[in-house]
Amino acid sequence: MEGERALNGWQAGTRPDPDAGADPDYGIVDVNTQIGSHHGRAAGAPPEDLARERREHGVRLTLARHRTAALGEATFGNSLLLEAAQADPAIVPVATLTVDRSDEYLRRIGAIASKVAAFWLEGRAVPIDSVASENLARTAASTGRPLFIVLGEWADASRIGRATADLGVPVILVGHHYDHSVDNLAAARRYPHLHLETSRMAHLGAIEVAVREIGAERVLYGSGAPFRAMQSGINAIVAAPISDDEKRLILGDNARRLFGLPSSATATTLPAVVRPRRVIDAHTHLGPLPWDAPYVDDRDLMPLLAAQNNAVAAVASSVHALGADTDAGNARTVEVCGAGTGQLGYIAGDPNDVEATRDQIRRFGDKPGIVGTKVHCQWSGRPTGSREIAALFEVFADYGRPVKIHNDGPDWDARLLDLARRHPRLPIIIAHGGLGYPMLEGAALTAAADNIYLEMCSSFAQIPTVRQMLHIMPPHKFLYGTDAPLLDPSFVLGTYQDAHIPADRQDATYHDNAARLFGLA
Repeated sequence: MEGERALNGWQAGTRPDPDAGADPDYGIVDVNTQIGSHHGRAAGAPPEDLARERREHGVRLTLARHRTAALGEATFGNSLLLEAAQADPAIVPVATLTVDRSDEYLRRIGAIASKVAAFWLEGRAVPIDSVASENLARTAASTGRPLFIVLGEWADASRIGRATADLGVPVILVGHHYDHSVDNLAAARRYPHLHLETSRMAHLGAIEVAVREIGAERVLYGSGAPFRAMQSGINAIVAAPISDDEKRLILGDNARRLFGLPSSATATTLPAVVRPRRVIDAHTHLGPLPWDAPYVDDRDLMPLLAAQNNAVAAVASSVHALGADTDAGNARTVEVCGAGTGQLGYIAGDPNDVEATRDQIRRFGDKPGIVGTKVHCQWSGRPTGSREIAALFEVFADYGRPVKIHNDGPDWDARLLDLARRHPRLPIIIAHGGLGYPMLEGAALTAAADNIYLEMCSSFAQIPTVRQMLHIMPPHKFLYGTDAPLLDPSFVLGTYQDAHIPADRQDATYHDNAARLFGLA
């Protein structure tokens, strides 16, 4: 039985209970964490950082791999992992397997299997469509240990499911994301040995849909800590419209069963989701959305945000306007906004048709609820430093209201600073705080120009980076955004919470800065 499995040198029930002191202990098991060195390519995740995150979030056990095993040499890195696990009883070791030396890549499995809870496959070992990778997975599975396999692209889940269907062990797909979630779920329905972990399950409804499609017994809490926010996945699971028993399975009970972990002194308990007092969400969308997120009627967006994050207002751009038809999409934005519900709107601009944008601002710009403009450099195919974006910003500057920009291009930050200095009275908001995720360059821009702001909604936010950003940004330049209804507001809230925003800056971040910027104060 899976739950009866024990590891030599790490016998179920023989390790001391971690965190016996005053730290919270919800019995949570995080199945996706990592540790590394203090310096070099494998740096950024010293064991003490993971321990601090675990204690802060009430996580009881962390399944961890060592970065040196993936970035350096596998046998040496796995030995460092075992040393760390001996020093910290909350670390459950997961050995990293690589396809490298022909005389050792299979031999190392037997040498370490009795000392680890599972094996982790990535890099050239994925998606198991080579003979060497197939041999690796088959040899690892012969030990009875579950396999973690990292998803990289569309159809990886299907390939992995086929290749591992007869191995007889659970396979946990790492990195379930809306970019390929349709195939991931379809593969998991066909292959019952496949499981999902939550580190990139940032999209709205991700937890609920996975539970509905494959059952809560096959979903496990994983964070990617200490690089990713532990709180994001915890929030998404606890806030999901599933039963409390299903939440407990995902947060810890499934992992204890699959990996033969010692039972907690107390059962998995559910922490509360702590929400801001009030929110103005500076990054939302009107639909329909071309991604694997549940359909949300445009007029239901504000009630959803109010329930999820205590939002009193939200500024939305039309995905249809950004991706297909600016005129129809912007007309729909005007129709939905301004009804006194708190739903506000950005007029979407098109750098490939600047005159059409000028006309739409003339027709729609003064309508009730319209508070700014939006441009998507990536979707439009026009990088931030292009002539077309420069021409569009001339139109935006004439309008004078805040513009939110999804940047693109290798020199995006320098070019955005040029635009900000060319139009010093035009407020500019960096969408996602960078190129789709928070970046130090974005924070530096807010300090370099009086008229640049940012928010940091993302499914890829790196917690060490966002914590550094807080020390760079002027406090009044930091806004809150969720990317709802594509992303789950509770997941994104976890990023902000794990950023460690000082208590005296939280009201400004979540509400006051946006209220002042959009004239809502």
